[in-house]
Amino acid sequence: MKSDSQQFKPTDYRSDKEPTWCKGCSYYGILSALTTLFAQKGLNPARVELISGIGCSSRIALFLNVFAMHTLHGRAIPVAIGSRLARPEIPVVVAAGDGDLFSIGIGHFVHAARKNFNMTVICMDNRMYAMTKNQASPTSSVGYRGSLTPYGKLSVPLNVLEFAIACEATFVSRTFAGSPAHMQEIFSRAFDHEGFSFVEVIAPCRSFDGENPVSRYSNRLIDINRELNHDVEDRNSAVARASLAFEYDTSETVRIPVGVFWEKGAPTFEKQVAEVQKRRYSAATIEELLQRECM
Repeated sequence: MKSDSQQFKPTDYRSDKEPTWCKGCSYYGILSALTTLFAQKGLNPARVELISGIGCSSRIALFLNVFAMHTLHGRAIPVAIGSRLARPEIPVVVAAGDGDLFSIGIGHFVHAARKNFNMTVICMDNRMYAMTKNQASPTSSVGYRGSLTPYGKLSVPLNVLEFAIACEATFVSRTFAGSPAHMQEIFSRAFDHEGFSFVEVIAPCRSFDGENPVSRYSNRLIDINRELNHDVEDRNSAVARASLAFEYDTSETVRIPVGVFWEKGAPTFEKQVAEVQKRRYSAATIEELLQRECM
């Protein structure tokens, strides 16, 4: 293992396990973007943690040479919270799918965002449960025909960007797995943000999303920061733009918005805990602490 002062390459963050994703899967691009991010930040593989849940997306933990945990379905965020409280000096990335984060795991997302834990949450959004052979997920479009919805999904998709802003996440963004440069930029900004960072990665499924899913999306993207001069600190504008995030389902001529929708500064939960501990213990002697704990 190299020391922190030595340079790391993206390959240093890859494990000896070859990915088991389908050929041409969008997730290969996300894996590459993450290893490049870690190398650019100069992170020692022993000093960064990635936590995932269950699903095609969450197998990413197995393919990384970092402190990675492949946890339970919907439970990646509470495990990440435990890590942040125990070792706040070690950065934590959560990587999970849309079903994992926003179905069984949605309650954990709400409170982690609201409390502003300092972590980066990446939703690898293929808009379905793919590992179990194509069931509709919370982000699937109305009318989506999955193996359990042969007549089409009846409910509207959960707008995860609008939802994240409503939950008080302090960084909310979207990128596309087929745009490596943009994805790298968004990952870097999210990782550098101090607080709860959320990134939705549009990652169409090669097996169940029709023919050439990546090319179908790539020509429709619009960068709200560069092309629309969106102000990331304007909450009203952020909510308005996020509310249109899934309008591209209605027509193939509708552009797909990507970029940073919302960013604000706020104290992290970990720092607030440290301040409470500092106030409690700074002026106390050992005798006073022992008396206090025995009362």
